[in-house]
Amino acid sequence: MRMLIVLLLALSADAATLTVEVNRNGFSGPIEVAVAPRVEGNPPVWSMKETLPAGKSSVAFADLGSGLYIVIARGPQPLQRLSAKANVGAKGGAIRLVIPKSKASVRTKLAGQPLADAEVTLTHDELRWDMQLETDDKGRFEGALWEPGVYTAAVRKDRAAAPHYVDVTFAAEPVIIDVPDRHVSGHVMDDAGKPLAGALVMLQTESNQSTLTVRTTSALDGAFTFFGVREGAHSLSARAPSYVHSDASVFELRGASAKHSADLRLTRGTQRAVRVIDERGGPIANATLYTACNGYIKSTLTTDADGRANVAVPASAACAIYALPKEGSIAVGRIEGTERIVIRVPDGSSSLRLALKSEAGAAFSDLWLLMRVDGMVVPPPIARILGARGFSLVTDDEGTISLAHIPPGTYEFWPYRNEAEGRMIYEVAGEFAAPISVNVTTGENEATVKFKARR
Repeated sequence: MRMLIVLLLALSADAATLTVEVNRNGFSGPIEVAVAPRVEGNPPVWSMKETLPAGKSSVAFADLGSGLYIVIARGPQPLQRLSAKANVGAKGGAIRLVIPKSKASVRTKLAGQPLADAEVTLTHDELRWDMQLETDDKGRFEGALWEPGVYTAAVRKDRAAAPHYVDVTFAAEPVIIDVPDRHVSGHVMDDAGKPLAGALVMLQTESNQSTLTVRTTSALDGAFTFFGVREGAHSLSARAPSYVHSDASVFELRGASAKHSADLRLTRGTQRAVRVIDERGGPIANATLYTACNGYIKSTLTTDADGRANVAVPASAACAIYALPKEGSIAVGRIEGTERIVIRVPDGSSSLRLALKSEAGAAFSDLWLLMRVDGMVVPPPIARILGARGFSLVTDDEGTISLAHIPPGTYEFWPYRNEAEGRMIYEVAGEFAAPISVNVTTGENEATVKFKARR
């Protein structure tokens, strides 16, 4: 039976009151109803909760304020969760949830064999709330399912290890999660060789289809483990406050069963005072600062309310700090001498849409671009971060990239296909003219570059 959610107009004259009615459809247990403001892409923070005892089916939440909300009904069993979006206007709103009589069957496996006593956290694909279940000694779970659909599953066997992530769809068929028998482990140490607890350890996996980054923290003895690692090329690194990021450990894991061990070392580095300001000299709060040394990211920080931060940098290296305000734009400050570093961020008053085509008009898709802005080359690791923040530096199906809220200036580009090629071009970019150069002025800018076919 399919879940049914019907959004109704509020009949009450009371302002900003949300009425939630639950059609129990034969369910007689207690139901907790919770409400959270909806923030696109973020997990909900439940601000109000009420429990409906047996025999009761509706509840009213007053004094919510106008806006978008997420409503969830929760039963006592793991997959008894049913959610919906609600729009609360000045006169309030009402929503009706209908509990379906559907069932779920989950099987967890490790390389094809039953994975007993696994903990599975399921995150709703659209609304980002989560729920947990545990499989039995045969790797099985059976129970009621109130909301079929797409979820991200995080599977753990050991709470100390980072989980295996996979997308699953709950429908009529059983859900089978087969975790690969590939594992990555090691220790994080300081520059004196002592274990470093609480460091953030990141494993980035690249395959032909996607890039996945999984995070965990080091234990008291500095140990870390990643469980059920995907097949592909991997980059392992660590970071901690007041320390310079570790060098990345790069390796590959192939085959049905594989293990890799690597220790990561963090050094404290030198603290440098940085202030980020706008064109008018005002402080820019909550700007993200990425320090890149010799093309590698060595520290990440956020400015305070006065636009200030203390950045850890290696004692001897050629470094630059990239400032990325939340509102857009980008600026770069070189680390020279011992003086305080002031980074002035120009207004992001421009945009660029750049298309790469063949002479016949065919699009060059899935092509990365190394970028130089007013003489400063942006390293590939920074370029990937820019992509996650809306500065797309990889061409789409139409062969285009789109850069929004950028400052005016001279933008130069080198196309490349993979990380190794991008690194090679970065190393020599200062010695050669770029094949693509665009003078970006205030406002919208568009350019098309056509390449001759190789003979």
